[in-house]
Amino acid sequence: MSDNNIITLGKPYDEIPNISVGELFSKALRQLDPEFICAIDANTDTKLTANELITKCNALAMALIERGITESDLILTFAENTIELVVVLFTAVLLGVTLYPITPIANVYELEKLFETLNSVVVFTSQSKSQIINKILGNNTSKSNVKSVFIIDGTFDNYVTFDELLKEGLNKNLPQIPYFEVKDPEKEIFLILQSSGTTGVPKSTLLSHKAFVASIYSMINSGMNFDEFAEHPKFGHITPFGCITGMTFLYGYICCGVSVVTFRHYNEELIMKSIEKYKINFIMIVPAFGPLLVSGPLVDKYDLSSLGFVYTGGAHFPECTAKAIIAKYGVKFQEVYGMTEYCGTLTHVPDLEVCGQYIAGNLGRPAKNTQMKIRDLTTGESLGPNIDGEICVRGPKLFSGYLNNPLATKEAIDSEGWLRTGDMGHYDEKHRFFITDRLKELIKFGTKQVSPTEVEQFLLTHKCVAEVAVVGVRHETQSQWVRAYVKVRDGMTVTEEELKKYVSDNLNDAKLLRAGVVFVDRIPRTTVGKVDRRYFKQLIADQIIKSNSFDN
Repeated sequence: MSDNNIITLGKPYDEIPNISVGELFSKALRQLDPEFICAIDANTDTKLTANELITKCNALAMALIERGITESDLILTFAENTIELVVVLFTAVLLGVTLYPITPIANVYELEKLFETLNSVVVFTSQSKSQIINKILGNNTSKSNVKSVFIIDGTFDNYVTFDELLKEGLNKNLPQIPYFEVKDPEKEIFLILQSSGTTGVPKSTLLSHKAFVASIYSMINSGMNFDEFAEHPKFGHITPFGCITGMTFLYGYICCGVSVVTFRHYNEELIMKSIEKYKINFIMIVPAFGPLLVSGPLVDKYDLSSLGFVYTGGAHFPECTAKAIIAKYGVKFQEVYGMTEYCGTLTHVPDLEVCGQYIAGNLGRPAKNTQMKIRDLTTGESLGPNIDGEICVRGPKLFSGYLNNPLATKEAIDSEGWLRTGDMGHYDEKHRFFITDRLKELIKFGTKQVSPTEVEQFLLTHKCVAEVAVVGVRHETQSQWVRAYVKVRDGMTVTEEELKKYVSDNLNDAKLLRAGVVFVDRIPRTTVGKVDRRYFKQLIADQIIKSNSFDN
């Protein structure tokens, strides 16, 4: 239905219970068969049953309580996707403390800036990431904010290990769930995630208990009948847990009785091998992986007949590849539209009507309990079908704001509660949404978002860099690669390789200067002094980088 060009799915709104995430998940987990396999580690073949998950979460939670964790503490995770990390993430839910998962691609500079904004942090990290945490703790401001550090796999220095915590809490159970009372689910924050929003440097996005409960409810009530599968369905979880897709799919699918197959590290062959080995039914892939399913040496090496649904999102997916995947495997294929600021998907997933008839760029109809509209950039008017404008969304999954950044929050959400996505697009007569362009300044590396402002600010910390402009150059499979246009300080010299290494030593993989460094005499600016991005976009308008890479 529509009202003044405001679009909904056409079904009555569901009443979302005013409860904490802990209450929702505790009930969902105890309804599962104790021997149901919640998670499988594809790298080690380790499995985690529902009974083991509940037992380990209780033990870990009790150990943390005895070590002095409080309701004002924040659990921050910085590790690869593993069974141990799954336990930590569910433990935070049962405790009722705020959770801040960070993707493992983050590096020293980014984390130092982040830790300076946080108070009383309990860190869970992996052995491979512990050196980065150690460097951060060398910063006195960051160190004073960290209450304790735990290692979830192996050992490092004198940090307490995950196994030691489990021993401390052995055979102990939480007296109530959540342990720390969540008095107001609509206002109290369950989850914080990094997001660049529509512009600017990364920000800490605050998601309330009610917003996350609404997000999980939209999955539980999606219309998908999981009982129709011959055995427990399985989801191939490639996405890092430290993003909204990673979190909603992990929690939501387990609560729906779907086993989640996780990947600490992966390449295309491990993914295909795992689909065959575990009979994966659902998977979300990045565009770069699509061609590998229909051409190349791995095609037909593994039996992928278990696949029923293939999702993709975050970047343009080539139409010819999607059609080839559908034709070869007979799967339902859907492009997904999501945002951290809307706690997951804006459009309905799975939308069986959309999956049944593939149309390139079709993102589907609005998600459950969600309103969407197209806003005219000049008048602010809500537009009708097939007219491009800015996509806006409103509903119970809306984020609460950005941490310590009320100005950015105000710029993102208008006075009527509409989130301005920064995406240009339209809907058709069947209320299916399409993105046609982006207002955002963000660079898209695969499905990862890169803030050019953040990379610019970092490069300006190099003693030889006077001015810099960062842009994304189109890449044939990975959306865009990052390039820096640099003006060197008078009397100083620096090479392209030195600047590339400076970035790779401090920023995450998506921000590497893969498209190179170009030295210039001046950086054109707008009348208000901002980098003239339009000028640089024109410089690279006809450039496409061609190379192949798909490893993680």
